[in-house]
Amino acid sequence: MIFVRDLTTKEGNQLRHIIRKGSHPVKVRRAMVILASAQKMTVPNIARLYHLSEDHVRRLIHRFNKEGMKSLHPRYGGGRPRTFTPEQRA
Repeated sequence: MIFVRDLTTKEGNQLRHIIRKGSHPVKVRRAMVILASAQKMTVPNIARLYHLSEDHVRRLIHRFNKEGMKSLHPRYGGGRPRTFTPEQRA
């Protein structure tokens, strides 16, 4: 079984604040998953509760264990590299 590492008091408070006041739905969902894991809820139960795949829940837990609160932020990126530099466009 995989669970999130023990949370500090500060992290627990930040997660609860994100859940109550958060405006970014991705961060709120991730915070709920982390708090559920901190309460020793199993991955299959978390996945069913929040309608996520078990693999995704595991990735979220591993990423939180590695990166901490920074892991709640979505990773935007990808797409095609820019063809022209800003100087060329000017």
